Amino acid sequence: MAALEQHGSRHSGAGIGDTRAYWRTPLSTIAILVTVVLLQTVVAAPNRHQRDITALKTEAIARLSKVFGIENPPHIQTHRAPPQYMLDLYHSIADTGGITKTATPYNADIVRGLPDRDTVHQMHFQYNVSLVDGGESVQEAEFHLFKLRPQGDGRHRRSLHSARSHIILLKIYQVMEPENMYAPGGLKLLDTRRVSAHSRGWETFNVRGAVDYWLNNSDSNHGILVEAQGLNGERVNGSMIRFAQRSQHHDSKQPVLVVFSKDGRKQRIANTNDLDFTEFREEYANEYRRILRNRQNMHIRLLNERDRAQWAQWQRSYFSRRSQQRSQQRSQQRRRRQLASEDSETIDSESDSDNHEHGIQKRAADSYNFSRKRKQSCSRRQLYVDFDEIGWSGWIISPQGYNAYHCKGECPFPLGQNQKPTNHATVQSIVHALRVEKDISEPCCVPNKLYSISLLYFDDHENVILKQYDDMVAASCGCH
Repeated sequence: MAALEQHGSRHSGAGIGDTRAYWRTPLSTIAILVTVVLLQTVVAAPNRHQRDITALKTEAIARLSKVFGIENPPHIQTHRAPPQYMLDLYHSIADTGGITKTATPYNADIVRGLPDRDTVHQMHFQYNVSLVDGGESVQEAEFHLFKLRPQGDGRHRRSLHSARSHIILLKIYQVMEPENMYAPGGLKLLDTRRVSAHSRGWETFNVRGAVDYWLNNSDSNHGILVEAQGLNGERVNGSMIRFAQRSQHHDSKQPVLVVFSKDGRKQRIANTNDLDFTEFREEYANEYRRILRNRQNMHIRLLNERDRAQWAQWQRSYFSRRSQQRSQQRSQQRRRRQLASEDSETIDSESDSDNHEHGIQKRAADSYNFSRKRKQSCSRRQLYVDFDEIGWSGWIISPQGYNAYHCKGECPFPLGQNQKPTNHATVQSIVHALRVEKDISEPCCVPNKLYSISLLYFDDHENVILKQYDDMVAASCGCH
């Protein structure tokens, strides 16, 4: 229950310092931690009524769905194999744990692999682009075809070996008038490519113009037509130019329309127009302004190297004096113990003995607390999000889970550089140690660097989606 412990430590006894650090933490990270806590609470409460447990789990998964921008997780548990291009693209931009290691082509946030909907015509392809949200900006659109080797008889095969006859010109058209495709205006040329009749493999064509048109004119999506011509302009026999079909060949080689887009809104965990969110923001903004007013007369300046050096010198002097005082106290305690042993029957000696015993217990407690603080200093801890445990493994292709990590531990005075404190955290730590303002707590242990993850998954329409989510993995932690 590491996440549960972390959740508790962050909220228990939190002052304004804790609140501001929590406020600066990306909302996606906060939501994931809250969700994991809720899911673990379900597991940890076996005696709770089953209906309450189910409701709690439903709420937790709903929150996690919001993090990933998926309103309703797909319910389909079995799928065709995803297009090979989408698998290769995922593995090229993400590591085995899902952490994004390089940008997607065209710097897209979302890449969709849409399957062909026309399973009848060999050279006509139909795609549903209506799921591309209006808030997205299409960066590019590519039409991927897997070309097969020709099936012609021996005479045709021999004829294709001549220097010119084996070169085929592929033309990609947007269908404008399906009833009169070959009339003027019935087709719109999108892209062309010269290929060898003997080649086998993927061919890629630019079709962004068609996708943009379909998004603006949804009732005009009549698909894509492929034509093959020889260099002499004659159409090539269908047996000499073949492409893998969705209904006839392996799913990984199916023709696919790949749409690269950027999400202009960037999915957020909380809606900034939401009343609760607005109240939350205003409450802590007002509290922060109050603290700033109380600090106006405090002349604490540790924002440059000279002041840091002076502060370090003051620290050394302070701890030296404290060491001398403790040495004197120990000498006095030894003297009292000697007096107590000489006259153990007097009330004073009994009192001294009690004080001595209390002092030993207090020192032991202080030593324990100091050791405990050292053991629990701010650091990064494990927090694995397992998609199988929350019932998402049926539609998520990769990864099957990822380590989000979380930050936990104390930020005691004085802050060391290994805790990566900000100037603000350093000042807050000093104010807390000097008890200048009673409402000021220690700085919080929070992520100071975050990574993105990439998720490859099916939607309810068997489209394959590759989506990047920012600020999902705590890369390192510090005191803030």
